[in-house]
Amino acid sequence: MSADGTDLARRQLRDLVEVADGAVEVLEEWTNAAGNTAFTISLDTSGLEHVPAGIAVRHRERFKVIITDGFPFASPIVFSVHKRWAGTPHVQWGSYLCLYAVPSVEWNPTDGMRGFIGRLSKWIEHAAAGTLDPDGQPLHPPAVYTSADAGRLLIHPNLGDLVPWAADGSGSDVGRLVAWCSVNGDRKRVDVLEWVDLDLAVGRAEDDAFEVFHRGRPLLAIPVVLMPDQLGFEYPTDVKSLSAGLSESGYDRTALLNDLAVCTHINRKLRARQVAQDAKAAGNTWDETPDDGAPLFTAMLVGTPSRRVDGDLRLAHLAAWKLDALSGRVTDLFAQIRDLRASKESAELQDEVRDLAFSLFDSSRIAWMDIMETRPEVTRRRDQDTPSSWLAGRRVLVLGSGALGAPVSELCVRAGVKKLTVADYTVVKPGILVRQPYTDSDIGRGKARALASRLSAIHDSLDIEPSHGNVRTKFFAPDQDLSMYDLIIDATADASVRSAIELARKDAAVRPSLVTMVIGHNAERGLVTTNLPAATGAAADTFRKVSLLAASRTAEWVDVGDDLFPPTPRTKLFFPEPGCSSPTFVGSAAQSTALAGMMLHEALMVLHAADQERRETEGGEQISFASAVRMGAAATRGTSRVSWPGDVVQTDESGEFEVRVSRTALAEMRAEVRRGARIRTPKIETGGMLLGAFDDATGIVYIDKVTGPPPDSYLSATYFHHGVEGTQERVSAEVRRTASTCGFVGFWHSHPSGRAQPSATDEQGMASIVAPDGTTRRALMMIVGGDEATWRAWRNDDVGAQPAIYLRVVPRSNGPIVSGHPGYVGGLNLQQLPDGWYFRGGSGTPVQIRHGVAAATGPVGRPPSWWPWRRRRP
Repeated sequence: MSADGTDLARRQLRDLVEVADGAVEVLEEWTNAAGNTAFTISLDTSGLEHVPAGIAVRHRERFKVIITDGFPFASPIVFSVHKRWAGTPHVQWGSYLCLYAVPSVEWNPTDGMRGFIGRLSKWIEHAAAGTLDPDGQPLHPPAVYTSADAGRLLIHPNLGDLVPWAADGSGSDVGRLVAWCSVNGDRKRVDVLEWVDLDLAVGRAEDDAFEVFHRGRPLLAIPVVLMPDQLGFEYPTDVKSLSAGLSESGYDRTALLNDLAVCTHINRKLRARQVAQDAKAAGNTWDETPDDGAPLFTAMLVGTPSRRVDGDLRLAHLAAWKLDALSGRVTDLFAQIRDLRASKESAELQDEVRDLAFSLFDSSRIAWMDIMETRPEVTRRRDQDTPSSWLAGRRVLVLGSGALGAPVSELCVRAGVKKLTVADYTVVKPGILVRQPYTDSDIGRGKARALASRLSAIHDSLDIEPSHGNVRTKFFAPDQDLSMYDLIIDATADASVRSAIELARKDAAVRPSLVTMVIGHNAERGLVTTNLPAATGAAADTFRKVSLLAASRTAEWVDVGDDLFPPTPRTKLFFPEPGCSSPTFVGSAAQSTALAGMMLHEALMVLHAADQERRETEGGEQISFASAVRMGAAATRGTSRVSWPGDVVQTDESGEFEVRVSRTALAEMRAEVRRGARIRTPKIETGGMLLGAFDDATGIVYIDKVTGPPPDSYLSATYFHHGVEGTQERVSAEVRRTASTCGFVGFWHSHPSGRAQPSATDEQGMASIVAPDGTTRRALMMIVGGDEATWRAWRNDDVGAQPAIYLRVVPRSNGPIVSGHPGYVGGLNLQQLPDGWYFRGGSGTPVQIRHGVAAATGPVGRPPSWWPWRRRRP
């Protein structure tokens, strides 16, 4: 013991006595048998409230306080000088007072002896009032003095309603079950797998077809007794005392011996088959039932209603005692008792064997096993109510087992996934050991298999399936069913994989949530996208949206664009190994692992919130997300997140392409329609160009934004002619700005309050649709329309309203270009325009065309019936 610590405790006690005015007295200082300094102190306990359920407190109480090694960093321990409080919660060995549930958390060295005496005073106050175990807090379980030699018992399944008492702990029946367990090789750890009744356990042992191993570990049976009330606050260490306590609560020694005999019989049956199977696997043959000579594992579980949650709800506290200390003869007696009953031997012989077993019981000691609980009903996960809890019980597919996929897979395992599939086509190379969680012995082994082996050691009961091969063909071929997964995580950083997922998801009947991750070239940034089940597209779609956002020079995303979507592809790539190795980012294990965790956390926050708010149920809600996480020098920008609603999706008339119209593009169309209705009339057609991209790999046409009519366009109630002025410049500027991500796609025009179908004039000119530069061999024609109610609702921006849409991807004809149709971009020949009144471009002044000549401008002659004339003031 530190002399300085003892001196400090002595000084602090002396100072406390001086200011306590008699409430605290030091009666004696002495040295105990262990060489520790101890003090006998007296506390004034008069005036404390007392209830019958509490301890009886006199006006003054004396205590023995022992100063432990390391004071003040280790708390003192305290005993009452009597045993009047024996059997009270938080009193052990008759006089030891348990003041701290977790000393490392509750003991504050700064408070010293003043804090200790204050804690002792509070303990006495609560003990006298019977409130040491307040409602809503766990009850103090019985004190069990475990032995390391007895081994360890891990309890996995809930007991639930198998207990014989009611939720409030009331009841008088004794429950009897069998714990079906597996035992590891050194027999120091036993796992409880399930609870079964005695008859079912016997039936399994008698069934030669029943598997006697669980994941390669031998099975065994342990009897369980569930007592209707607590047995006291300290469990004994000898069989005689324990069996006496069990008998007082309704579980007599005959029942105890019978249950041990039944489980001994079961375990003999199981052991014989296990030894035989092991021998057969080793190539040995047996002429008779084998016996490896090892003693049977004999133990028993005792459960009492000693845990309380949610007010008065009582759950079982379990303790396990092991009979390894008994001689092998006792085990033989257990089996003999059952055999005698089965053969209907005389009652006298059965009584003789039973009496012999009882006599051995009474002279034997027991060892209590170390119990570790994983029952969900009594344990709380350390990640409960965090975004990671979304993963619990889910089926997850992780594509890629590298710097991102490997740590992400481990995080999924620790979060409690139901099943994990890890997929990768590469093998472990020496260079990846720098930042991937593999070992020298894994070199040359498939990454997926090596990772699955390592993760299985975390939870051997978890179903982890490795897949070595091409993930595109194995998981995203046309005949593959994605519904077997709740979440797919793409950590391959492979654009071809993203395209394959986009294509497979487009036609999938069931779409699991999708998370996709990539790391920047110097491991300072990570981009993670999350697509909910109702999302229009997958990661290829969302990555494209992020690149367009970055190209717009939005402040939060400029650095992401420069890092991950540079306008000019990087020519200096990092190849870590000679030959045809793939380029990768430069970064350490600390960086890649940190970014993997940050990106997964971001995605799980989105998924967790989606479950809470059910965002995916409404097509107009945000269902695709992207987050940029940053570290190092880039960390000053923090984390950025953006989201998008679903696109308007429709297959074109040819059936070859799925067209995705962004909400932005549709809003721009509506704005142009409303502007036209305001400056012209609601009946005048309008239109413009569609800007986006064709993706032949996935059969998708993206429409990102639209333009209005060029200045040299002509618009009427029955005819729309798209001009050419400024179109080439507009398209070229968009291509440059987005690094060719967005360009010319086709044309759109409106049929106000009319059918969204091509007119005869539209049909006539479709074959001649070309790009502004005349090179595109195809273009998309889009017509928006609808009946009067539909059109008016959409034009007025009613919530959820959409126009009727016609879409057709039109290949350009090899014949002569026909001018004067809705989609033609070329020099205008007015002779191709039918006679009538038109608006030119975006102006609000009408032009009358007669015989191919602009005959009049403004209010001349008789205006058409749809023209809302307004007289001008002089």
